[in-house]
Amino acid sequence: MPFADDILFMKNLYTKMPVQVVHGNIHLLEEHVPGLQLRYPGALRGGKIGDYCLYLNDFAPSHTHVVRAIHKYCEISGHDGAESMLCFLEDLATNGLAGTENLPSPFELAGNSLDDHQTRMLLYWLILQEDINYPSPRHMGVRMPFVRYTEAVISSIHPNLLDIETVVERTAARGGRPAPRFAHASLSSRFLRTFDVIENMRRSVV
Repeated sequence: MPFADDILFMKNLYTKMPVQVVHGNIHLLEEHVPGLQLRYPGALRGGKIGDYCLYLNDFAPSHTHVVRAIHKYCEISGHDGAESMLCFLEDLATNGLAGTENLPSPFELAGNSLDDHQTRMLLYWLILQEDINYPSPRHMGVRMPFVRYTEAVISSIHPNLLDIETVVERTAARGGRPAPRFAHASLSSRFLRTFDVIENMRRSVV
């Protein structure tokens, strides 16, 4: 399954990290995305083995930042951009870093303009943390951000059904099982297809 090997990779890094201070060690991903780093060990309560923080030019993007960026991307690019984003998310969920779906325009996040490969790399490593810190079955693992990102696309096309602030609130919520995927009788089968791809991701066992 996409993500599983790199969950093990991060857990293995813990066994030989030279510094125990939070975020005191750095694994560079700058050959793929300028300024992209993994800093570990993480600061999550309970000391989850493998936890890390993703940094982009000394900024630590969160899922809520990505939700807003996806919403804005789809607002600007319209239905064609929304369709491309759904295909991109499905491909990332299914194939991880080996995916080939493209985005028609750069993805803007925190002042950074990212191409297809850079966007895939950043989202992959941001999403991967969830299977380390909030694994299923108690939580949703990597499915949580994928569901919230899809809801961000919905909110850009159908703000009368789901507004972006509700998506942000659902994304930021911690302490208990995340909210299930958005459902509404008026929601088109296109969005249901993306949700089904996410639900049917092969589960990582690490």
